Amino acid sequence: MTAESPSPQPLYRDGAAAFTADPPPYVRTRERAKVAAVVDGLDTSGPALVTVSGRSGFDQSALVRLAAHRARAAGRRVLRARAALSESDLPYGVVTQLLEPLEVRATGTSATRPGHVRSEPFPGLTGLLRSALERPTVLAVEDAHWLDRESLHWLQALLRRCAGLPLAVVCGGDDATAADQGWSGELGSAPGPVAHHLTLAPLPPDEIAAEIARVCGPADDAFTAEVLGISGGHPAVLHDLLRRFADLGRRPAAGHAPVLHAIGSAVLGDHLMRAVRGLGGEAGEVLRALAVCGELLDFHVVCALARAGSVNERRLRTALAQTVGIRALPNGRLSVEPALRARVLEEMTADDRTVLHISAAELAHRAGAEDRAVADLLLAARPTGSAWAIRTLRRDADHAVREGEHDRAAVLLTRAAEEERDPAERARLGLELAAVRLVTDPPAGDLRIERLIRTPDNPAAVRLHAADLGITGGGTEVVRRSLADVLTVADGTEQDDLLALFWAAHPTGQGHGMPSVPAVTALPQRPASRAQAAVRAWQLALHGEKLHQVRSLAQAALPHDQRPDDLLIQPTLAACRALCLTDSLDDAEFGLNRLLGALGGSRLRLARPEILALRGELNLRRGRLVQAGQDLEAAERGARRLGRSAALLPHLYGMRIIVDLESGREDAAREGAATALPPAVEDSEHWPRLLFARGVVALRDGNPAQAIDQLRECGRVLLSRHHLNPALVPWRSLTALACHTMGEPAEARRLSAQEVALARRWGAGSALAWAKLAAVLVAGREDRLTGIRSAMGAVRSGPTGPKYARVLAQYTALEMTESGGDRRSAALSLAELCALTAAHPAAPMAVRARALAGAATGTVSVPGWDALSAAEQESALLAGRGRSNRDIAALLQISRRAVELRLARVYRKLRIDGRPELRAIVRVMEGD
Repeated sequence: MTAESPSPQPLYRDGAAAFTADPPPYVRTRERAKVAAVVDGLDTSGPALVTVSGRSGFDQSALVRLAAHRARAAGRRVLRARAALSESDLPYGVVTQLLEPLEVRATGTSATRPGHVRSEPFPGLTGLLRSALERPTVLAVEDAHWLDRESLHWLQALLRRCAGLPLAVVCGGDDATAADQGWSGELGSAPGPVAHHLTLAPLPPDEIAAEIARVCGPADDAFTAEVLGISGGHPAVLHDLLRRFADLGRRPAAGHAPVLHAIGSAVLGDHLMRAVRGLGGEAGEVLRALAVCGELLDFHVVCALARAGSVNERRLRTALAQTVGIRALPNGRLSVEPALRARVLEEMTADDRTVLHISAAELAHRAGAEDRAVADLLLAARPTGSAWAIRTLRRDADHAVREGEHDRAAVLLTRAAEEERDPAERARLGLELAAVRLVTDPPAGDLRIERLIRTPDNPAAVRLHAADLGITGGGTEVVRRSLADVLTVADGTEQDDLLALFWAAHPTGQGHGMPSVPAVTALPQRPASRAQAAVRAWQLALHGEKLHQVRSLAQAALPHDQRPDDLLIQPTLAACRALCLTDSLDDAEFGLNRLLGALGGSRLRLARPEILALRGELNLRRGRLVQAGQDLEAAERGARRLGRSAALLPHLYGMRIIVDLESGREDAAREGAATALPPAVEDSEHWPRLLFARGVVALRDGNPAQAIDQLRECGRVLLSRHHLNPALVPWRSLTALACHTMGEPAEARRLSAQEVALARRWGAGSALAWAKLAAVLVAGREDRLTGIRSAMGAVRSGPTGPKYARVLAQYTALEMTESGGDRRSAALSLAELCALTAAHPAAPMAVRARALAGAATGTVSVPGWDALSAAEQESALLAGRGRSNRDIAALLQISRRAVELRLARVYRKLRIDGRPELRAIVRVMEGD
């Protein structure tokens, strides 16, 4: 750079918008005044040193140029130089630039020979001092942080020898420097001249607000804060940002913040690229590598990736750390701001970007970077077929599934399939991808499942698991159609298992609105595989036949030695459902828990709601109401995160309503029964469960007509599907009770007799006991004791859940009150009932247990109490505790008219007028 070089021009342009290197005259006013005073007083004040430091791009060079321009305008000699990273190791590089004008005038040559200049201790220093006596001189050095050591020492020597001379040295540079003590400190340590050290800070908010008002007009505080946040007080960025915004003709208001941010990203990117271009070509390569993987790799590895072998890494890192758009991380690495990375890479060709990402991914993998970061690099690169790349992509896909990022998982698995060269492994990746798509986009998942099933070259295990996943994901008809075609060409064990899955999709093959498929062979009477055994067990259980065979088949389908990877979801669920109906709840629970533990990824996400729903039902059958509620709540949360959730909702709502009723939460049960569900749920296989639960709520609320409507519709749907087993839902017995309440004894006895016959054919203790209990309740008073004893004998072989508690309560009541009843057996049964219901004191059977206990003990003498029958005492205790006639009727499973008659007899025998006196009596009896 020569002393007579023209005024600097804008160094970079981007379309119509441009930014200049120099600040406008209304910023940095204090620093500008100081520089001007030094230059203007050069003739009288003697030698001076001015250092201007600050973060990169904070107008240091602009103030140095200001000194040069002002000195030249005043007729002084100006010697200018700019240090550079590429010449920071070249001895006397800056000195050569400074002395070039003197050498040109003295010798007429363009430059001094290096050997001649460097033969002196401080080349050209004496000549410069002599010339300064003749004419005031200003030395202006830009980017002084890149001064080579020899030039720095030369300037120190000049400052030591310039006493009394009209000479000024003005240097500007970054405050972070490669020199140990800092360039400004070393220059200032030289004795002699007056030193002025100017440190440039970010522009203060008031100057930023003034600049906004000048360029764009008055702005609100929110807009000013946005500008400050984007520019960081960087003068050049601020000026360019405001100019581009003003060119759009927008008002500086907070509502235009998105536009401002978009402009800000472009401005920051332009300034970053301009700053790095000034560092040389290799710095640009390093910047691009930083944009790809700076936060993943140490800086020396980034330089190696960029093949910047000749660059001074320490100095380059220092310069980049000070550059706008690059931030230093706590671990010492550098990172390009995410919003600017695309701008940094856009000047590369697509091939060059791909190569850079491939190399960066491999280096990051070797450095132990996280899978997600390495996978992101691989996604931007072309496939290489590397085994480590496939493993990384699959691991990150698994992690994405666990975090619920299924769209990302789909992208990763698609990319892994492109890497994979083995057709069998590619098919397995396709299965994982189909599972992910079934979660987020079921129709797309169905298409992939169908393709996997129908592709003959796919491994048998892939086709089998694809069909299993398709059913689990709700694509039952797609799977059935595909399997119907594939079964005609499959053979061996694959055909056996595919046939099992075909029937698992629709066990009885009957139902309304089911699309027709070609005829498919029925499952053999002697199943050929575990999958066939499981599905056959469920078919027989639905029909309500051959309990012992069902139990044997289902238990054989759940062996303890089966590998988790071999487990099929639908056959396992079929076996567990069958075992629930046989009262083999321990075996069913084992199968469900093992299935939950064995599944992972999207398979678990798809199957978990259905598994938990069945386990919730199992816990309900056991009487574990808290655990049942937890399972059902977790199942509902999981179902609602799936693309197809409606199909399972009737099961979840139906079971939850029953759990609420059995726990004494009647209001919650009514709310659940009244909840509107999408019309599509009526096609669900679980729809009858919700109808049954609604019927139970109606019967408990004293609306037998409504209960009959719900229960008969439940039965109609079940019969249309040929689901005959009363252990599924005892709709006939509940309908019989409702008919009995409505005064239709013949219909009640007919339905009850059907239930008893079907339950006897099935043979499970809980189902048979419940059917016999209903028969006792609707049969009148004849032979009730024999009937309840038979029910009690049957229920002993089943779980001690709600059915057991109801049979036990009725057994206790009849043994206490009927002629020929066993009072000792009643006492034992009552103790057992109280123990069973203690955990849920608000539950209906807990209330009834307390009423029976009060009737049995009679610990307080109340006139006329002993004259009451056990049934009247039971009703009186419930009424005295605040229960309504409707509640009492539901708890005792009698009509409301019967409750009214009982209480009327109680009032007459106790000689009281009504419930207030009865409540007082009960409080006295209970010691309140």
